[in-house]
Amino acid sequence: MATVPASHTFTDGVATSSEANAYIRDPIQFNLARPLCDVYSVAVQSIPNNVYTALTFDTEYVDRDPSGSGGHSTSVNTSRFTAVYAGYYGVIGAYTYAANAAGFRGAVVAVNGTQQDRTRRIGPPAAAGTSGYIAVAGTVFLNVGDYVEIMGVQNTGAGLNTDVANLAYPSMRVVWEGTA
Repeated sequence: MATVPASHTFTDGVATSSEANAYIRDPIQFNLARPLCDVYSVAVQSIPNNVYTALTFDTEYVDRDPSGSGGHSTSVNTSRFTAVYAGYYGVIGAYTYAANAAGFRGAVVAVNGTQQDRTRRIGPPAAAGTSGYIAVAGTVFLNVGDYVEIMGVQNTGAGLNTDVANLAYPSMRVVWEGTA
């Protein structure tokens, strides 16, 4: 389990080298490389009718944290960013959907599979012959091992594909913002 380095107030004047490393160097290094994940998918994904579905991400632009393990996998549970450090995370996600003039489109941030209501966004269908776009954002608290996903929904009456044309890939960005 990785822990966020803590700061310290020195009361006796001079810090030892181990104190300087633990309470000055380590927090600075953590903040310079705080957890950051920016992923997207170049593959089309079918979103079933009227079912919130976790978007999957097959490509990582960046996935880093001070422990070096990252929080996303391109081979297992590819929809998830899993927290290595506890804290508040800013989450942004979006997807472009195929042209279809029926129903609505939506997206929501989910933590451990539970939708976060204050992050839900509902949008209109795409105009005939053009694809549409919906984005969602929010701040969530994650304990170590918790995961966050972006879920898409639509109600055209049948499955509807995400659209990856013109570099408009489904995407998710997760950034560690701080502790409680």
